[in-house]
Amino acid sequence: MDGRNSGDALPQERWNDIPADMLGLVLRVIPCAADRARVRSVCRSWRAAAAIQRPPPPLPVLVFSRFSFASLSRLSPAMAFTKPRRFFFHKDVTIRWVGSFDEWLVGTKPSRECKDADSHCFLLNLMSRKKIQLPRPCALHFFDYFCKTLPIVNTSGWVDIIIHDREYSMCFRKVVLSASPASDSMCIVAAISSRTLALWYPGMRSWCVCRSFGIDGSADIAFYQGRIYMAMVSTYFPHILSILFFQLEEVNGRVMVSYVEQCVTETLPPVEGCVVNEFYIVEWRGKLLLIVMYAEHVWLDTLKIGIYALDFSTNPHSLTEINNLDGDCLFISLRSSKSFPACQYDGAKGDFVYFVSGYWQHATSVHHSFDVLVYNVRDATTTRLSVSAPEDNSGPFTNNLLWLFPLR
Repeated sequence: MDGRNSGDALPQERWNDIPADMLGLVLRVIPCAADRARVRSVCRSWRAAAAIQRPPPPLPVLVFSRFSFASLSRLSPAMAFTKPRRFFFHKDVTIRWVGSFDEWLVGTKPSRECKDADSHCFLLNLMSRKKIQLPRPCALHFFDYFCKTLPIVNTSGWVDIIIHDREYSMCFRKVVLSASPASDSMCIVAAISSRTLALWYPGMRSWCVCRSFGIDGSADIAFYQGRIYMAMVSTYFPHILSILFFQLEEVNGRVMVSYVEQCVTETLPPVEGCVVNEFYIVEWRGKLLLIVMYAEHVWLDTLKIGIYALDFSTNPHSLTEINNLDGDCLFISLRSSKSFPACQYDGAKGDFVYFVSGYWQHATSVHHSFDVLVYNVRDATTTRLSVSAPEDNSGPFTNNLLWLFPLR
């Protein structure tokens, strides 16, 4: 006996002696991002060993307002979340999350001077806490004004492309990134506001503002093969789908739009007694998918979900409905969407789509919760999973919900 109590912690050097490859095997069977973070926090050697391992990416994380998150700890068929916790303590509770890429969040802060506009926009790394400040979405400029007008091919509309606009005020609804801000490739940021697409590139002092009456306020956007694709369903003709693409170019260190085309104009398959309630555009295995949610006219209960792949072999492009995801899953929210390789985890079933939406929240005097809608692509059935929200989240908190997809 060495005089230690049986409950004493092991000496630190014994933790250090665990081989890196063994730690990698452990990480492979831990799908929860929060649990992996706890493993890395044990000691420096574990953190260094975890950095060189290549386990499958952890399951996605749900991010709430007020700097809270819940990690997905188990995937289908028995889906489960960890208890919501705070990842960063900040006094400003007005910050909204409007986008994500890998471990990066995109946040905005509402303006006090300009109504329905944002005063700040920034990128925040959830793991390292690194912060990148972007140009103000609400600003004035007095020099270097530049404007050009491009036609929207296949329509009678046009887009005004403006650099250093004399005055603009934007409230970003969704922001997407072309790459990780930490990667070697330059990251392009695209933000959607009312009838406006805003672009930013490292080194730019203001947003490149693209304005058009052809841009609908409910549009969804995604990067795909170097272009920005924008899907819209008209307010007046909710069964007519149109998709635009924006070709980008770099001019004197600035990202600009060089060409705009409406590549899809198609009538969506009719569903009796239903309207298009929500729609999303997301990349999956090199294909661009459109997800359409049909709901009743009055109560907005989802009755059908259609998943369509864009067929680029036709001109204009057409849509082909699909009924499987080859074992993958899709995670969809108003602010961020992405495909996920569920097949990398033993026991996890694929071909599911997980939706979070502002329509499915519940609030009582005791607690707040919301529903995750789970859609089985193969048999077209849906189930709802109730998830508790953090205690300090009140009001329409699910409007600020988004999925985050950590790499480690």
